[in-house]
Amino acid sequence: MSKLFEHEVKELLSCVGVAVPEGMLVNPDGEQGVIDATAPGPFFVKAQVAVGDRATAGGVLRVDTLAEARAAAADILGRRIRGSLVECVLVERAVLGAWFGYAAVTIAEDPPRRMLVFSTTGGGGFDPSTAEVQLALTDGPQGYRIRRELRRIGIDSAQLPAITSYLEKLVDCALRWCAYTLETNPVTYADGRVVALDAKAELDDYSKKLLPRPELLNRPEQDARERAARDCQQTDHRGSLRYVQLVAEPDRAGPVQVASHSVGGGESMVVLDALAAANLVATNYCDTSGSPSEEKVATGAALVAGQSHIDGLFFSTCIANQPLAVTARGLVRGWEDVGWRGPTVVRFAGNQSAEARDIVQDWARRRGVPIDTVGEETDEWEAARRLAVLLTKVDAL
Repeated sequence: MSKLFEHEVKELLSCVGVAVPEGMLVNPDGEQGVIDATAPGPFFVKAQVAVGDRATAGGVLRVDTLAEARAAAADILGRRIRGSLVECVLVERAVLGAWFGYAAVTIAEDPPRRMLVFSTTGGGGFDPSTAEVQLALTDGPQGYRIRRELRRIGIDSAQLPAITSYLEKLVDCALRWCAYTLETNPVTYADGRVVALDAKAELDDYSKKLLPRPELLNRPEQDARERAARDCQQTDHRGSLRYVQLVAEPDRAGPVQVASHSVGGGESMVVLDALAAANLVATNYCDTSGSPSEEKVATGAALVAGQSHIDGLFFSTCIANQPLAVTARGLVRGWEDVGWRGPTVVRFAGNQSAEARDIVQDWARRRGVPIDTVGEETDEWEAARRLAVLLTKVDAL
């Protein structure tokens, strides 16, 4: 799986007519693209790293002039944002719109399906589960269904065509590119069009040939854990294992860092948001779904729990239909392999969830692991808060 940088996603979207802010890319070799030097500010300066919540980590700055933007870009280059080295910076002229919302196409579980999510509110910390539009996508044209949902939530008729067109393009891109996630947050409506102010995408490497710019997936994996996950996926085709290192080892700067492991691509993204809301930094993305083997889950669990820079671990499932008892056995097997004994919260929801909880609780009792196991009655945000409390209690001992 490849997690694209913001400027790469915007370049791909612009190929299909999606509006993006005027901007330029700055790297140690110079500038690519042009911003009108006479254009009024403000400007945004954004570190191009594949991590969440860049703004609170100092990776997104707002300045008033283009000269200040260039100076800020030069200062950010070479820094580490949540452990990731900043090798290029995006400078964009601010777009002031009527509202700042959220638009994404994601994969939901049980049953597996693609969802279009849209809201006229968005930005940092936005919870996609609260969006006004949650539309399960079907085969064939989507325009009439999108318009119906937009009318239902009271979108002004003057904005209706532009928003419908934007969402149709987003859906078309996600389907054609086989994207796990294609998210634009925030988006805004300005000058009669919808503009993607920020963007991210997670694509399967096998969809490379489907992109307007296939070379964007040529960046080699530098992280050993990502390579190990790829090797496992290529040799064991039962279910899927996707792993992305978000904070490089052994970076220990900043807030409390925790490992993240989920069942379901959409669930993984929800978990990252929930951890951020609890002031916990997720060091990685890991998804083991599609009824993987116990061996594949164990591989993922060992990659997740074996990180040297984590303080705790968070595992969560969507309402999964895969046998969670198999998942639970894989988890404890992987944790044993790397000697994990740290503060842990495990959330099981779905098929065999009670049996899965018993397996994990029995292992935790035998090994003396500080663990909190919960079910679907506890949402991801509450479970993340529980991990924050558990970490505090363990530190106090």
